[in-house]
Amino acid sequence: MTSKVLLIILDGCRPDGLQQANTPQLDALWQQGAYTWKARSVMPSVTLPCHNSMFRGVTPQKHGIGEDNIFRESALAYPSLIDVAARGNKSCAMFYSWEQLRDLAAPGSLKLSFCRAAEYGADNDMPVAQVAAAYLRVEQPDFCVLYLGDIDITGHLYGWMSPEYIAAIEANDRAVGVVLTALAELGALERYTILVQADHGGHGTDHGTEMAEDMTIPWFINGPGIRRGHELQGAVNMVDTPATIARLLGIEAPAEWDGQPVLEALE
Repeated sequence: MTSKVLLIILDGCRPDGLQQANTPQLDALWQQGAYTWKARSVMPSVTLPCHNSMFRGVTPQKHGIGEDNIFRESALAYPSLIDVAARGNKSCAMFYSWEQLRDLAAPGSLKLSFCRAAEYGADNDMPVAQVAAAYLRVEQPDFCVLYLGDIDITGHLYGWMSPEYIAAIEANDRAVGVVLTALAELGALERYTILVQADHGGHGTDHGTEMAEDMTIPWFINGPGIRRGHELQGAVNMVDTPATIARLLGIEAPAEWDGQPVLEALE
């Protein structure tokens, strides 16, 4: 069974932070879907290498993007999920607030690319979610990426697991709610599988190490054909995300990807 897919990325969100926060929208997704609080990021546990692993299905040791958060052409040897979906005639859109993520897609692969550059200390995610919701109401792309970065920014400013950090998770939940409400009002929720994950966690006011606080991420999925209320028992790694989404979209995963679809999540 194929479906449309919405990938929601909560930058820097630790599983224990999500569990501590008041997040009714996100709670409904994992409680009624398949989930794990023990998924693994990649090393270095830094935003750009993590996202390239999340979209290119290999570790940073292969794609070559490191802790300096600078894109390198070596990554192009591993096809991005967005490019694979576009070649499979799937319409793709991406909404984000960190412009360095532009290299996750080759020119021409995105029907819409919207970036509103984040400012430290501002509410960056709600405006991005509102634009995404407006677009989804009209276009309903086959594959939509919503990147929310304020949790990570707040961790750097105030510390992971600080009251401000927990509040940022709750603000992200409200932003996600705007998008889910738009889909629900269209009667389109049943056409979308929604996958939510972080790229990394954090400790103190930083991240990037092999510490469990940095490397452990939430990963949960909800939608047609997904097991309901099931805690995943098998290991889930960030590099499994593109293969899982490719399967949901009904497109073939490239041989260059090392990750595998998380079949345990499927009914």
